[in-house]
Amino acid sequence: MKTGRRRRHRRRTARTLCLLLALGLPLGCGGRADEDLVIAVPPGRIADLEDYFAGPFEAATGARLIPVGLRSADQAARVRVERGNPSLDVLWIDAGEAALLAREGLLETPFDPETSREGELRVPNAAWADPDAWFSQRALPATFSSAIGFLYNTEHFASPPASWAALEDPALEGRLALFGFGSTLGPLTVAALARIDTADETDADAGFRRLGRLRNNVLVYGTSGPANNQLVAQGEAWLTLGLPSQARHLATEGAPVGWAAPAEGAIALPQGIQIVTGTRRPELARAFADYMFSSEAQQTAARELQLVPSRSETEIPPGLPPSETLMRLDMVTLGDLRPSWATRFRREMIP
Repeated sequence: MKTGRRRRHRRRTARTLCLLLALGLPLGCGGRADEDLVIAVPPGRIADLEDYFAGPFEAATGARLIPVGLRSADQAARVRVERGNPSLDVLWIDAGEAALLAREGLLETPFDPETSREGELRVPNAAWADPDAWFSQRALPATFSSAIGFLYNTEHFASPPASWAALEDPALEGRLALFGFGSTLGPLTVAALARIDTADETDADAGFRRLGRLRNNVLVYGTSGPANNQLVAQGEAWLTLGLPSQARHLATEGAPVGWAAPAEGAIALPQGIQIVTGTRRPELARAFADYMFSSEAQQTAARELQLVPSRSETEIPPGLPPSETLMRLDMVTLGDLRPSWATRFRREMIP
């Protein structure tokens, strides 16, 4: 965000400047931390961080958020390389990669083993997260989830595609933009197809068998969501997997696109804030994580970014599927399976 935009944002949010004090956090209104908090963020989320969350937090704490654009897989690789001397304090990361890092001891655990109160959370507002958001006991719960549904070209669909079975429609020959295993959506597609067929998302045979039935329809196995979305916006592809926020953004620019949740459920892609083990700013990192679990930040994520919040009392805006309708997959197990599935994908699906 440009300096002027950030200043205007801070003025608009002046009424929330005491938010962190209200949450009982150690850094409060009027105080200055005079610290930088380095946050790894997926490149497409940097503007979201700056536009909607940085202003209130920085004004309340005096800290400065420094975003570093990294995809989740690249965040995980960097944290591993920098074990014991991290340059990143906080991660905005997908749950699959977070679960693997947590298992390796590279994320701060949610509970403080030194506390005199058994089970005390280091990030108190995480206690408000739904049970489904706790994908690992070694990591903070997901802050929110992306809803992966159908982003489609409205000029080529008389009505929104209603089911995952729509991907097999012969009319889509050469018009389906899917994802390879360079994207998290590659293995999630296989897992979702397996779940639909056998109720077991780890059934690789079922998932790849159904993926094979789509082969004639596939235009590309992409690695970039925005690139696939542009193919749909331009009419070169008619359907891809995407987010409601992406469809809304393209539609506001005049593109003939819409978004729909399939009847079996849009895929939940849990993600959110994790604290890197060994950060030199643990209190500030916990304060930011706590802010992101606050009711205000959760409502902002739902309303402005169309992310499904982890706090169930949050109002769900129109067009965003409620949490209970999402298809929730075992991200930890799928993370373990991803390397072998990637080998199979290259062998069976790539010409």
